[in-house]
Amino acid sequence: MLAPTPFYDTSLGLSVPTGTPLPSLDLSRVFVLTGPGTCSASEAFMNSLRGIDIEVIQVGSTTCGKLYGFYEMHNCAINYFTVQFRGVNEKDFGDYTDGFSPSNTSPVEGTPVPGCSVADDFTHAFGDPNEARLSAALTYRETGACPSSDTSAARQLRAGIDPASTDGVTYTHPLTRIRLMLPD
Repeated sequence: MLAPTPFYDTSLGLSVPTGTPLPSLDLSRVFVLTGPGTCSASEAFMNSLRGIDIEVIQVGSTTCGKLYGFYEMHNCAINYFTVQFRGVNEKDFGDYTDGFSPSNTSPVEGTPVPGCSVADDFTHAFGDPNEARLSAALTYRETGACPSSDTSAARQLRAGIDPASTDGVTYTHPLTRIRLMLPD
């Protein structure tokens, strides 16, 4: 049986003596830049913070909605990845199978989270304050509102990139994708 893992505020004795107070960032909110490839651990991170009343501001697009997990099982040189659990936060919320969506997404596809819908920006490097998602997060941090509509989508169109077909999606060969085996 799996048991929930709590947030610890003292050391378990791995690198410092047991019971030593652990450092805390003492944040009241966190900005998370997302895309359609934002899945699993990133969504668990967002959901966990929401469960302990840290405000999560999502900037980007709807996440993939992978709230289920597994432990790899080996049998006769075959590895099985069967769904074994659903992650929930401290408030017992874990129903985001359609992902998380910034609240101004139209229409909202997943669980709404405060923030801004902003297309991926391939015209600026990661960390560049002019990159659309980072720029939107910085604007929201200062003003509490999403930036104007001249977003990364308009910039990408001017650069000859179709933002609808490139929103952080990595295309893979169909034979390398994960397959689910469902019972009859």
